[in-house]
Amino acid sequence: MARRTKEDAAQTRIDILEAALNVFSENGYSRTTFVDIAAEIGLSKGAVYWHFKTKTDLLASMIIYAEEHLCEGRPELPDSVDQMRQHVKEYAERFVHDERAWKFEFFCSCQIEWSTELMEEVHEKLKTLREDPLQRLIEKLGHLQRIGVMKKEKNPEALAMCFGSVWVGAVHLAMYGDFDREKFIEVLMDGFDLVIGSQAA
Repeated sequence: MARRTKEDAAQTRIDILEAALNVFSENGYSRTTFVDIAAEIGLSKGAVYWHFKTKTDLLASMIIYAEEHLCEGRPELPDSVDQMRQHVKEYAERFVHDERAWKFEFFCSCQIEWSTELMEEVHEKLKTLREDPLQRLIEKLGHLQRIGVMKKEKNPEALAMCFGSVWVGAVHLAMYGDFDREKFIEVLMDGFDLVIGSQAA
């Protein structure tokens, strides 16, 4: 019975995270309450509070859940710039064809009224719960430099920040209708070639 209860609790947590993504996306972060999220899946407000003590806790957990759902495991360190490019392209293709992942990105980009306080609080929680995606990119770029397939003139951190900016910029242009999702992949890969591909040894 205890095992069943544990499994039920784990499933309820996932249901809450899925409901939060739906309701946050429809109402925006600041206008959504735990009552709204509970009503989405027929739970009491207390059941949501049992899993998440604050709305910031819920937001941080939802970010991690969405990343895990999209990433489907952590890829090995690449052996070449071309292999890394292929990993990025495959990731981007999964991202644009996964409605939940795209909805999540839209929510983060357009529907959270990010205050300095909220951003700092969420980042602090994320630091304790998962490895920073930017740090993973820095690690991969540093690895490519160490094995001699990427030039060493550029700092991996600077390259990672530049490519991260390409990703964010391309997402925003796609979200605001400047181009569609397929064009997003093309723009992203052009950005990869300019920022990272140009540094191949």
